[in-house]
Amino acid sequence: MCLLKKAVAFLCVYVLTTNCFAQNTTYLPPKISAAALKTDFLLLRDTLQKIHPGIYRYNSSAFISHIFDSCYNSIHDSMTVPQFFMLTNFAIAAMEDGHSNSRMPQQVMKDYISNTKIFPAFVMLIHNRAFIYCCHQNSSLAGAELISINNRTVQQIVQRLFSYIPSDADLQSRKNWESNEIFPFFNALLYPAVDSFNITYKNENGELKKAVLLPDLVKNVKCPPPFKRPQKYLQLTYTPDNIAVLTIKTFLDDFLRPTGENFNHFLDSAFTDIRNKNVTKLLIDIRGNQGGNDGNGALLYAYLTQQPFMYYASQETVSGKFAADDDHPNLKLQQPKQNSYAGKVYILADGRSFSASAEFSAIAKSNKRALFMGEEVGGGYYGNTSGDDAFITLPNSQLSCRIPLVKYTMAVKKDANNGNSILPEYPIYPTINDFINHTDSQLDSAVTIIKKM
Repeated sequence: MCLLKKAVAFLCVYVLTTNCFAQNTTYLPPKISAAALKTDFLLLRDTLQKIHPGIYRYNSSAFISHIFDSCYNSIHDSMTVPQFFMLTNFAIAAMEDGHSNSRMPQQVMKDYISNTKIFPAFVMLIHNRAFIYCCHQNSSLAGAELISINNRTVQQIVQRLFSYIPSDADLQSRKNWESNEIFPFFNALLYPAVDSFNITYKNENGELKKAVLLPDLVKNVKCPPPFKRPQKYLQLTYTPDNIAVLTIKTFLDDFLRPTGENFNHFLDSAFTDIRNKNVTKLLIDIRGNQGGNDGNGALLYAYLTQQPFMYYASQETVSGKFAADDDHPNLKLQQPKQNSYAGKVYILADGRSFSASAEFSAIAKSNKRALFMGEEVGGGYYGNTSGDDAFITLPNSQLSCRIPLVKYTMAVKKDANNGNSILPEYPIYPTINDFINHTDSQLDSAVTIIKKM
């Protein structure tokens, strides 16, 4: 415990002693006094402890209090808003709740993007390895595995970066995907000023190479996004071998309305068609599904079982638990659908399978209704804290902090490994070339494995 306390204190202090706008020596954001920032931090701490019902789900109150104390005591001098932003991130991440976060004011973020020079490449983390998705300064680096930056190994950089990213149960798979867009920004916030980036990388032939990159503004670093919003979130297709592939990219009704999709109608039609085609193997693809409406996860599982089932064990706020009534129908015993599917089920998931899709995964895993493929699911096995949110704006820094208000506990059996995550029986990871070339080797591999079963 002594070593842990020293490590926490060091990390908190390190945030403050680093030049946060590291890659630009001319842009100097205004600072806020230590007294004002301490007031902000105390307000954040007090609010979290009063209204966040899942604050101690994964760590004890003593541990969380120690983290908060260490961060508060590290505020010795005035700080910029980005510096304070990183400090609040570190404190929030310690709670291990993926729905809680802190955000900089819009104008501060705009100034940051306009004036700060950053690492000039879009870096993607795949299974804790870093790959260059694109780099305008040196296009030949696209697809290369990044090994080190300025004599810091990627493992060292990633380990430190992950300390500032909230995720349920400290799940690494989720942090990998959360890191993709923020890697160059957090790298600038966490490390001292440099005139150049000396990198070591591994090319496609596995050869170690070196290159030098220069810090550049965000507008010159931007790359085409690796992920695009789909035209349709819900799809049913079949392979030539009559494997049904049910793609569920969201559980959020608000996303489905603009595309003219209805979750209930789609599932009823899809499972009727699956039955009519005498399908014996079903692959459900929930990669990239960030969650959505609570009931849609339970509805999907109702099409996979022939027995009544409990979905949530409880839902509660700091004031108490909800009752299983008409206001909270998902707490009641759930019934299977008449046209439910009885064949083999496989679920393809990744670190972006979060919130409601992780809840669905937990029930399927607990009831041994499916085999999992792909990556560790990005949400906790035992539940999450989400639902309604409270947003608090800290008066001096103007940071906006999101605090979820409902603690969800899933009706799952204790995990045999006593873990908090949902691990795949068949680990399959995408490649950087999948994102560069718009291919899907992960899905292809999953289908190949299923064919052999």
